[in-house]
Amino acid sequence: METLRVALANWTDFDASAHMLAQCLGIVPPQLQMKDVKWIYWSENSLGTMLHSTLERLSELGVIEKREEPDLQYRWYPDYRVAADHA
Repeated sequence: METLRVALANWTDFDASAHMLAQCLGIVPPQLQMKDVKWIYWSENSLGTMLHSTLERLSELGVIEKREEPDLQYRWYPDYRVAADHA
């Protein structure tokens, strides 16, 4: 399974970003494609809200970047350093 850092290496639409986050957290099994559980990201429900809120918080902390044009998208902030980068 890839990390969120790898999964969000490029600008990624909000729903795909949420799906990658859900897979990295083990909430959605890796064998399920986004189309199989798209309702999580496109309807009002507690899981989708939590995933979106987590992406927003990661953006506020400077872990990922957010842009709203051309669509709402996220990507890993290239200059963000994790503990493993300092070893």
